[in-house]
Amino acid sequence: MDEKQRARAAKMQAVAEDDRVPDGLREAALNRLAALQERHGLLLEEQVPPPRQPAIGSRVLGAKAEATWDLPTRDVAALIKAEIKTARQPAPRGPARDAVTLHNPIRDAPKGTRIHVSHRLSTGSASIAINVRGLPNDWAISGSSEVRPGVVRNVPSSACRNLAQALWVIGDAYNWRGDGYMQDYVDCRFFFHVELYCADGTHLNLDVT
Repeated sequence: MDEKQRARAAKMQAVAEDDRVPDGLREAALNRLAALQERHGLLLEEQVPPPRQPAIGSRVLGAKAEATWDLPTRDVAALIKAEIKTARQPAPRGPARDAVTLHNPIRDAPKGTRIHVSHRLSTGSASIAINVRGLPNDWAISGSSEVRPGVVRNVPSSACRNLAQALWVIGDAYNWRGDGYMQDYVDCRFFFHVELYCADGTHLNLDVT
């Protein structure tokens, strides 16, 4: 076995032996490690150096990540959906209205706006997406800009950006991020996306990370 394969095996074992790694990723690492062993005759206990543990505190936790640490992705997605549903409730009328924030980007989204939360599991990773559809073009788009000669991109309005940011804050509170173990692996609880579309299907490019 050459040094490149040996280093790859060491990384696989480091992932497999870290009890903070999600089960799906640990299983994927073990499968890849077994394939390396079968192909190259690797003896793990003799040839693989001890795994290096990440530094304590290397993960940045969202405000609600620790309290929901043991929940599966589908339950986290359900919590996000419930928060969005609450945020979309109409503002109270009369004197009680003075006790709440007058502007809420989620509640005040245009009529006909649809917000859907989905989740997906795959080997070694999970993802949650918030998809917003049905936004009026004149509300969501403030203009356009030329990215490169002949290529024009829509510029989202400030109201549209506020909506995306408010949704991002809700979902990101359940996530965590840390140092990656491999070049092709991002250390996070789940990949998270907020996607916005106009009523005619136009996709809006927003970076709210």
